[in-house]
Amino acid sequence: MMASSQPATQEQEIQKRLDAIKAKPAVERTAADTEYLWANDKKLAEISATGKSPDHLTSSELDYMQKAGGFVNTMAYLSSSEKALYDKAVASGNSQASAGLALIALTRTGGHMAGGANGTTYDPIDTAITAANVEKYFSHSIVDPSGDSDAKFQALIQFLQNNPTTS
Repeated sequence: MMASSQPATQEQEIQKRLDAIKAKPAVERTAADTEYLWANDKKLAEISATGKSPDHLTSSELDYMQKAGGFVNTMAYLSSSEKALYDKAVASGNSQASAGLALIALTRTGGHMAGGANGTTYDPIDTAITAANVEKYFSHSIVDPSGDSDAKFQALIQFLQNNPTTS
């Protein structure tokens, strides 16, 4: 009977250590913490084993990796319908559009005020993700001289015109 309870106890100890690691912000984690996390978190290992690059992960996979990794959980800033839209963009191979949605989620982490076009301000958390709002507000909240963000927002605008969401 003792032998059968040992694996359960070992699993509990692993989970206890994983929970303690996940409770720490990423900057407070040691290399050993990170190594332990990647070696023992089964779901994290499953996601990693898919071999997908981050821009090919679903919203739930990305959400889990962000939470487990101790990073800012940007996916928490998207509604269910917006996450479904993100997943649709990923499934259709439109990584530029999904990256545009990820930029909006990142913008929302900054709180209830951001800059829009022509010096306007808006509430990114409570502003629906529509083609018009991406063009007028969200696309002006990220300063990126490379033009990479602009390309992602343009792809998102086109994607939204064909796949509107209700948020």
